[in-house]
Amino acid sequence: MTQPPTTHTAQRPPGRRRASLLVYACLAISLAFVFLGAGMIRDGADAGIPVTLFFGICAATAVLQIWPQLLQRDSRSAATMLVRYPGPLELKAAKGKLLVFSLLSAGFGGVILWMLLHESLPPLKQFILWPGAAFFLLGAVKLLVRAAKDDTALRLGRDGFETRQVWNGRTIRWQDTSEFTVISVSRAVPKLIVFDDAAVERSGTAGLNRHVVGRNSSLGETYGLTHEALAELLNAWRKRALEQDAIFTRWPENR
Repeated sequence: MTQPPTTHTAQRPPGRRRASLLVYACLAISLAFVFLGAGMIRDGADAGIPVTLFFGICAATAVLQIWPQLLQRDSRSAATMLVRYPGPLELKAAKGKLLVFSLLSAGFGGVILWMLLHESLPPLKQFILWPGAAFFLLGAVKLLVRAAKDDTALRLGRDGFETRQVWNGRTIRWQDTSEFTVISVSRAVPKLIVFDDAAVERSGTAGLNRHVVGRNSSLGETYGLTHEALAELLNAWRKRALEQDAIFTRWPENR
């Protein structure tokens, strides 16, 4: 069994505290404006609905930043799931998470659309906001469809793993991966599972990811687990698969 992955979040405690205070402040301010927006709706003000929607989205986002475990549904440990090796083992993204983000995306797109339809905006702002509204509204539909199909998943097998995400899918061999590590990226993305994929390196498309997170590949979705639990499971599964590969290649008839 591999050691639990190291989480690189202890390097700047003051910064983390400031980020946490900022999120709590955002939540408090957003809730205050939601209350004011509700009052505007009650008084018949035209801007009441978009104000309430926008700051409701901000409040919901802050809540998910403070309590991410609200959208995690699987409490199993890596050791428990490793018993399923060589698989296949399929972990699915929580439907609730997809639905929440679908609502957030729809709300944000709706606010932008309201601004475009009710405000006299200059042509440049309209040129920028129309694609934004389309992106968020189409994203909401896509998330809703994925939640209905329940096919956003991570599938672990003997030779590698397959990710099926909202927009795309990918198959990766264990032989091509490095160890999986949990890192802290920014205030907006507190944690991310990162690793190196030799196939990405060979394709020459690793530059941006490596510059941002230090590795050429990452997993943003945790499929119902915590970042630490998923990274531990991936490392343990990878280690067992590579150990079996090493044993296989040492057999005389396989040389």
